[in-house]
Amino acid sequence: SFYGDGEYWIVRNDLVKIQGRFMGTKYTFGLAATQKVAVGGRFIQDHIIEVEPMEEAFGGNILVDGVPVLTKYGTYSVGGAYLTYDGNGQLPDEAASKWAKNIVHMQLPSGITLTVYRWGNYLDLRIQMSPLPGGQDGTCGNFNGMASDDTTQAIFERIGVRVGQGDMLFKNRAPIMFTEEMSEMLRTDCVADQLLASREHCQKDLPAAASTIQMNSCLYDFCFGMNEHA
Repeated sequence: SFYGDGEYWIVRNDLVKIQGRFMGTKYTFGLAATQKVAVGGRFIQDHIIEVEPMEEAFGGNILVDGVPVLTKYGTYSVGGAYLTYDGNGQLPDEAASKWAKNIVHMQLPSGITLTVYRWGNYLDLRIQMSPLPGGQDGTCGNFNGMASDDTTQAIFERIGVRVGQGDMLFKNRAPIMFTEEMSEMLRTDCVADQLLASREHCQKDLPAAASTIQMNSCLYDFCFGMNEHA
């Protein structure tokens, strides 16, 4: 899946909140990868757990309520969440097996398991969970058993393009970049009808003062989110 830069809902529920920050890297030619993940909400007593990549330039920390924890392998608990940090676990992408494994295993309330694989400048994630009471939504879908309404466009229409300011688990927003690679894809690969529909939705969803970069990034999300280009 291709998304623009910014903060997105991975799982959104009244009690459970999981958000991801997607940012481009030089290794993905500016296309966004998961650069940070945050877990919060009443199900962990409103604590906030954040996991960043290994390199200091991309954060380099595991944080609880803004304070670094687990600076080396070990365990930590907070708000009913149990974290184990080690080098054990099956990789979601065997291409990464050449690198040292640094894996955060989160056993969370509500039967949720979140595994975060920390690489130099990005993260891989694996979430295991059952449908949540009261429903849910986000990039993982709404868990109603109908894949047809879990397209990126459908999800954005239900919950908006990015996390709203009042819902942010991250302390700050990342600056939105729109790379040459993304611009080229938007010009050449987004069909006219889809681009027109995307523009109409983005104009409704974004504030009137939205910049050209914000608009282009929104168009990019609508055109390419969840499309299988690779």
